[in-house]
Amino acid sequence: MINKFQSYVDNIQESDKKKLLILPLIILVVMQIIGFFLGMASVFIVSFISIIKHKTIDFEAFLSGTSFINLITYTLLLFFTILLIKQNTRSKLSEIGINGENGIKYFCFVSLVGIVMATIVFLLLFFSNSILVEMNENIIYVDIFKVFIVFFVLALGDQILMRNYLLTFFTKIMGIKNSIISTSFISVLIFLIAKGFKILDIKTLIFLLNTFLAYILNSLIYYFYGNMWLVVGISTLNNFFETMVFGSKLDILYAINPLFKLRIIENTIILNGGNYGFEGGIFYTILYLTGVLFMLYKINSEKVAERNIKLN
Repeated sequence: MINKFQSYVDNIQESDKKKLLILPLIILVVMQIIGFFLGMASVFIVSFISIIKHKTIDFEAFLSGTSFINLITYTLLLFFTILLIKQNTRSKLSEIGINGENGIKYFCFVSLVGIVMATIVFLLLFFSNSILVEMNENIIYVDIFKVFIVFFVLALGDQILMRNYLLTFFTKIMGIKNSIISTSFISVLIFLIAKGFKILDIKTLIFLLNTFLAYILNSLIYYFYGNMWLVVGISTLNNFFETMVFGSKLDILYAINPLFKLRIIENTIILNGGNYGFEGGIFYTILYLTGVLFMLYKINSEKVAERNIKLN
């Protein structure tokens, strides 16, 4: 299975080490700048509409990060990501793993993994009295589909930029281990920059650790299986169930009308993650760490099996 990812690396026609390292970083920075300006434009549009209609409900939905305007912004970001990669890569997009191979099959299969992850953490928090829960009787079913698409687009954009592009190109010059650590560190650095390098409390440190572990896990999954839709499926359904079903925040993202209305218990923030949501708690730390160790075991087992075949 590892050979599939390696074939993507081998397909890269660029041989200049500086371009293999610097160009992906430039594109990453450009995408952050584009994202900032698209976000500012969205704020202006939503504010203008709210003033015209004399309602603040549109702006409140916008702040959740899961409104229709947000979805348009994320879709434009996805478009610019693919466009920039295509314009600055000699290889075809399909040659670096950006394709629809077994997309529906793998997405549907691993969706169960994402659902199980979110459900396990929710149940652990519920039975440890770290959260209070009540059913929401005013569900808007259109919102369910919209929030699902939001997290699908976000997961797809993250996969294409951070793993199909950065991870693959970095591996060409520094090997898979250093590449996984580097891209995971970059994801944490982006978060710190977005937060303005504020003083870190314990819940922020746990959230950063979980972000780092999540990127390592996703990179290991992509490295082992060589199929982008596995990671997209896990990320989409895990985030969707956290927010839309169980009512948790995902850093600044949340659902306006989740299936369950959630209230966190303040003295158990280390478990429930506080304002960061479930992903800021140690249950996700344990979950991600277990996943990383499992994938390392599978990768090592495959390499040992390949060596034995060659010896025989």
